[in-house]
Amino acid sequence: MTESIGDDDAPRTFVTEAGEDDVARPRLLDRLTAAMDEPWTLTLVTAPAGAGKTRLLARWAQMIDAEPDTAVVWVSFQRGDVDLSLLRSALERIDDARLQESLAKVPRAVSSDTGRSLARVLRATPRRIVLVFDDVHLIGAPDLADMLSAFVQAVPGNAHVVLSGRGTRLIRVARRRIAGIALDLDNADLAFTPAEVRSFFRANGIPVSQGEITKILQRTEGWAAGLRLMVLAGAAHADITDSALRGDAPALVDYFLEEVFADLDEELREFLLITSVPEAFSLDLAYRLAPGAPAAALVERFVRLSVLMGRRGSDPVWYHYHPLLREFLAARLRDRGRAVVDRLEKETAEWFAEQQEHLPALRHATQSSDPACISVVLRRCGMQLILTGHACAVIEAIGTMPAPLRSDPAVQMLVAAAELARGDASAAAAVLATVRDQDGSAATRQWLTGLDLHTAVRRGGIEEALDRLGRAFDTVTGESQLDTYAFLQAAMGELYVGHLDRAERYARSAADQARAVGAITAELQASAVLNTSALFRGRMRDVLASGARLDARWRELGMPDDPFYEVTRVWRYWVPYERLQAVDAEQTFREAAAIIDSGSEPAISRGLQGLMALLNAEGAPDPRAAATTLLETLVPRDDMPLPPHWYAMLGTFAVHAFDRLGEPNLRDQFIADTERALGTSGEVVVLRAIAALNDHRHAVARETLAPVLDGSMTCALPASMVDAWLVAAALDVHAGDSERAQASLSLALSLAESEEHVRRIAAADPAVIRLLGARATAGTRTRFADTVRERLIAAGLLVDTELTHRERIVLLALSRNATLRQIAQEEFISPNTVKTHVRNIYRKLGVSDRDSVTAAAHALGIE
Repeated sequence: MTESIGDDDAPRTFVTEAGEDDVARPRLLDRLTAAMDEPWTLTLVTAPAGAGKTRLLARWAQMIDAEPDTAVVWVSFQRGDVDLSLLRSALERIDDARLQESLAKVPRAVSSDTGRSLARVLRATPRRIVLVFDDVHLIGAPDLADMLSAFVQAVPGNAHVVLSGRGTRLIRVARRRIAGIALDLDNADLAFTPAEVRSFFRANGIPVSQGEITKILQRTEGWAAGLRLMVLAGAAHADITDSALRGDAPALVDYFLEEVFADLDEELREFLLITSVPEAFSLDLAYRLAPGAPAAALVERFVRLSVLMGRRGSDPVWYHYHPLLREFLAARLRDRGRAVVDRLEKETAEWFAEQQEHLPALRHATQSSDPACISVVLRRCGMQLILTGHACAVIEAIGTMPAPLRSDPAVQMLVAAAELARGDASAAAAVLATVRDQDGSAATRQWLTGLDLHTAVRRGGIEEALDRLGRAFDTVTGESQLDTYAFLQAAMGELYVGHLDRAERYARSAADQARAVGAITAELQASAVLNTSALFRGRMRDVLASGARLDARWRELGMPDDPFYEVTRVWRYWVPYERLQAVDAEQTFREAAAIIDSGSEPAISRGLQGLMALLNAEGAPDPRAAATTLLETLVPRDDMPLPPHWYAMLGTFAVHAFDRLGEPNLRDQFIADTERALGTSGEVVVLRAIAALNDHRHAVARETLAPVLDGSMTCALPASMVDAWLVAAALDVHAGDSERAQASLSLALSLAESEEHVRRIAAADPAVIRLLGARATAGTRTRFADTVRERLIAAGLLVDTELTHRERIVLLALSRNATLRQIAQEEFISPNTVKTHVRNIYRKLGVSDRDSVTAAAHALGIE
């Protein structure tokens, strides 16, 4: 047999024309060019049909062919090709006398040595020869595959070979892979990036937004043919995403039939259809869906043909098809009848349930339209799904069940738990009313106990629920999911009534159980309870340390959206706020807004709105509106309960904010509403004392504060005692009792030091700030006192007010009503110098008249 090439075949040896809408892809063009300088002479480009292989290589070939020392040879294979006649024909067109002389010596008769002989011809030219073999997956003749394999192995160093197709199939490249390949581009490499998608649509006259690009990539996974079809389908739409490209669209059906199914035998087609039911599958799942089929061998064939669009993981490996191809396959599978699809969906659901993959198990059970399958999966996975944050999926699945199954008590309790997780306490209460009095197992009683308290946490009446349930939460049923749920509700309930020790104990139990069953949301919520308890105990360092550990765990869990985790992130911005350190208020707002927008935790959302209002109150353009917002969002509400420590933590700052905004009436209403909800606690007493001090009702303030200072009334929050002693110090200054003022301030500083409660000091009465700035006592000359002064100065709340020795002498004379002339004569200094000292004293003490100077001198112990 001799080589020959007809006129019809000649175009297959010319570089394909690049389309007008082709997008320059420099990241890939540069990689192809750089590969030519590698010590190896082979590049592989393997990707599915329509990935843009030929267009990319055509643009690259045109680019490098323009270089004077480079010649490009292009060969496109077709089914039925049996020899390398196309290659020889292409080589004959190279304008190089020595190469043509060498080529003429190669016999035209085909033999096993043809490939090596043609490769040796390339040594005759000093030019760089780039040979692009396109559609190599169409080579079906073993002899041709052997010839091309031999050619690839024998090409000299001045040549570079590119094999492009959906796979190399019969061409032997294993040895070359071991020896070294210059470049290997696959489907992931060829997928269009967001920037390339934007350029592609712009080239077609269609502007796209970033949001549209995201939707386009979700549908196409960057598949070039999919992008072109979207352009065609969306030409008449202003929004390209309005014309959703579907795998069962006529254009795509024809494409997949011609480009995918045409290459497959019946066994591969059947396996392809069956394994398209799940979004992704492992070999074990493939064996389950197609019993008796050689799944491993079939998957390997699909990989070689680039039909499988990707794989992830290593043990086991998971495979998936392109979403559009999967839609096409689903349509063909439906043609076989609903019973076939339902059977495969049910098998898939059961397999995922056995693997503890709860969400795909429920999804496939729902798609099976088999009520029994849905019921079994819900019983096995329902609570786990709620604990992992998929309550909506549970509600949706239950909605597809027949009424008799939905009325089952276990299903009804699942509905209640899911509704509560979604924030709908009324729906849960209605369900509970129908099942509460039914006798049941220990597991059922545990479930009802958790639901009862969960409802109270949502609607109020937590203390009554805890009293009613007694020690029911201490029961361990052995049903890990139910125990996790019950312990979690117990932890939340105890936190919400201020029993921090019990809250922490239940939270640790819930976290242990949650980790054992892989309940992500429950574990994060339990950790959030522990982190919040640390904050309420005033342990700022513990808040930051446990928050850092929680961050690491959150990343391990895949960074899920979770409102309770986001709360702990807000706390980590609250800590520097309390310490009067630099705080990123905008970041705090973003974290809080994420919880508010989720809508799943209305009480927490309202509390965080109050926190944001408090942070925004400083410098508010409309003081009345800012104060009103504070009142609306920070006062306790029975139907949106929050822990008493929450109000204890924010109350002091809220009262000071009301006074700065000039709204004493709203301030008093806030205190009264807080007292109605919390009772006359130590914190409420401190708030009333602060209000009386700000109103200059000093006797009332001292009388109000006395029970807290003498210990007959305790505070829930340790930092509240800092506030109490700061009020006492201010009252002592105003009373002219310097020794007592200094002692009160020293005690407040010592209480604030361990956790650096600097902002509470910053919010104190100006007389206390002057006392601190003057460094009048040993207690105000400690390292922590220096830290406080530094932060107050940095915040613009204090100038460095330490009095010089001469200023102290002048201050003492002023306090004794000496005139400036008398002071000048006694100290042998000029009257102007005395005036300078007096100005400095007034500035440092923050006073404006002689009476205030006298009071400050008494407070500083200068008498």
